[in-house]
Order: sequence, then C-alpha cells, then structure tokens
Amino acid sequence: MKKSIEIAKSKYPEGEIKSTKMVVYSYSEIGAMIIVKDKKTEEEHRIFVDVYTLEVVPDEPATETKRGIWSIYEQRLKNGIDENLKVWQESNDLTTSIKQKANSMKINITAPIAEEQMEKLSGDETIKATAVTKTLDIDLCAQENNYYCAPATAQMIANYYGKTQTQDYIYGIMGTTAPSGASPSQQLTYYQSSEGLGKTHSISVTTPLSFSAAQNEIDHGTPFKSGVTDHARACIGYYYTTGDYNLIIHNPSPVGVGRGAVMEPFGSEINRIYLRS
Repeated sequence: MKKSIEIAKSKYPEGEIKSTKMVVYSYSEIGAMIIVKDKKTEEEHRIFVDVYTLEVVPDEPATETKRGIWSIYEQRLKNGIDENLKVWQESNDLTTSIKQKANSMKINITAPIAEEQMEKLSGDETIKATAVTKTLDIDLCAQENNYYCAPATAQMIANYYGKTQTQDYIYGIMGTTAPSGASPSQQLTYYQSSEGLGKTHSISVTTPLSFSAAQNEIDHGTPFKSGVTDHARACIGYYYTTGDYNLIIHNPSPVGVGRGAVMEPFGSEINRIYLRS
C-alpha cells in the first residue's frame, strides 16, 4: 500500500488522496486501488498497483492479451443469465418441496421448528440436496512470468497427457512475442499443432459456455482451457448441488506460486478450448 501511495503522489502531486484499499482488479490478481482527486478540476482518478510486482496497471478494460481492469461479477452477470435462471428454478423447486413436505407432516414452518420436526424434514430423501463432484488428477503449474498464464495452462494439460514441455517452448509454438500474452487463436495453435499437444481437432468456443458442457468434458476425462478476461486457467473438475454450481480450477497465477483446485462459482468465463484428437 505504501508503494501505491508513493506512485499516486508522484503522478498527481497536487491531488488529494481520497481512499486506498486492496481490490481484486483482474480476477485473480490483487492490487491496491488509490482514488486521487484533482484539487483544480475536481476530477477523480484511479490508480491500480499490483501487489506482487508493484507495477502500475492501466485503468482500462483488460483483454485476453493485455493487462487491465475487469470485474468477475459483471462477467458473471453477462454470461450467466440462463444458468442463473436454472439455479434459481432448482432452488425454488427445493423450497417448494420442503413446504409441501412440511404441510403433509403438519409442521408450521412459519414458526420456530422443534429439533424432532427438523430431523423428520432433513431425513426425507425427496428434499435432500445431493452434491455431485469430479476432479481430474492434474498437477498444478505456476506461470513463470506475468504473461505466461496460457503456456502454464497448456503445460498442465500437456503433463496430464504425458508430454513434458517447457513454458518457453509452448509460448514459442503459440507464436506470440514478449511481453504479450497469447490470444485464444494463438493458444489453439499450440493445442492443434503436431509440435504442440497434437490434438488436431481442438476447438475454441466463446458461446455457449454452459455448466453442463464443462461437466461433460470432465466426465470424459478431458480437462480444458478456461479463459476469463486477460487470463488462462485449466479446468480440472466441477462441483454442484442444488442452487450451487462451481468449476474446479487450477490457476497458474500468482507468478511462481499458482493456486490449485480453486472452487470457482460458474459464470465468469469468456472462452474455452476443448481438446479433440
């Protein structure tokens, strides 16, 4: 936080710092956000500083290959309308079944419920929420620099298929140049290439990105590249119960560390790469 305040004062020496707080500026990157008010124009400016690199992050929309700012919640709202309605309907159906069962047992659920009555309700098989989950056995690979999320994701998937390749090698097959990240089409080149993973009929998709499609891939033993704005990850599993849908993600960020088997609420993705031989 101290470094970010120094940067703010250097960039706006006549400005007044209105607030400082830690934020997730680009899921799952963490940084300090400083709000500075120009004393002359009264305009407010935001400054984002990455907590790991202490670099200033441009206050502009992120893309697949360019760092920037985006909100996972906004993306979930854009992507998840159909799935959200499905989740709401399942939750509503469960609530209705509980009410119906309570009525048949002559239990008034608008009043405090006795422990004995609660046991009767919770023991009824028709209203139990059953969790379904599956996770593939894939090792986590952390990205080696801040633009190697796609090579690190591909490295995880390659390891799963018995191929040992460095992130530098994978980055070269993707055909981009430092310090740019790889676009979805460049990533697809690696997965299809005989010099890469060799899955020649792999496809890149942006819609529909449904939960059922993700579940189908995992059930067939196939991990896939899961992309959010300006970041690639490997989807290695799923978990769901009534009203709660999650992907299990191997996240190659932070640099040199990564985060393994992260449970992520469904709806934040913007693209996927499915592997096809």
